[in-house]
Amino acid sequence: QVTLRLDLNEKEMKAALRNFSVQVEGGDEVLFFFAGHGVQLGSSNYLLPIDITGENEAQVRDEAIQLQRILDDMSDRKAKLTLAMIDACRDNPFKSSGRSVIGTRGLAPTTAATGQMIVFSAGTGQQALDKLGPNDKSKNGLFTRVFVKEMQKAGVSVDRVVRNVRTEVVALAKSVGHNQVPA
Repeated sequence: QVTLRLDLNEKEMKAALRNFSVQVEGGDEVLFFFAGHGVQLGSSNYLLPIDITGENEAQVRDEAIQLQRILDDMSDRKAKLTLAMIDACRDNPFKSSGRSVIGTRGLAPTTAATGQMIVFSAGTGQQALDKLGPNDKSKNGLFTRVFVKEMQKAGVSVDRVVRNVRTEVVALAKSVGHNQVPA
C-alpha cells in the first residue's frame, strides 16, 4: 500500500503523518520517504512543511515535524521494519530571508532503534545535490533519482539497494566536483 503526499503545509503534513501512522500494524514493514527541506536544531532533525517561514527556532520546533517522532510512532505501532529515507540534507532554507535558525549545514546523525534503518541523502555537514549541472533536467535530486532507479530492481535486498545508492551517488557527485556520501 502506497500513500503519496506532495507539497504539504503544516496542517496537511501533520494530518498525513497521523493517518499514515494509524494504518501501521504490528509486524508491518514500512518505508517512509521524505524529500524536501530539513533542519537540525540542537541534536534533533526536523522535516519542514512548505509553509514554514523559519522566523525563529521556537517556530520551527512548533510547526515542523521532528524525525524522531515519526520513528517513535513506528516503534509504538510495532512495525517489524521501518526504513526512513530522508532526502533533506540541504543548506539553511531560510538564509535568503536573512534568517539563520540553524548553525550548521546538513542534518544531525540519528540513531536507529532495533528494526529501523535511517538513510540520509548526504552525510552530516554535506549538501545534497539537486542537480548535476545547469543542463540537468531531472525533476528529482541526485539521491532520489538514484534511489528510485535502484529500488525498482527485482530481487535486490534492502541493504544492497542502500549500498548501491550510496556508491552511485558518491560517484556522480564526484563527477561534478562535489562530496556527497549518503549516510
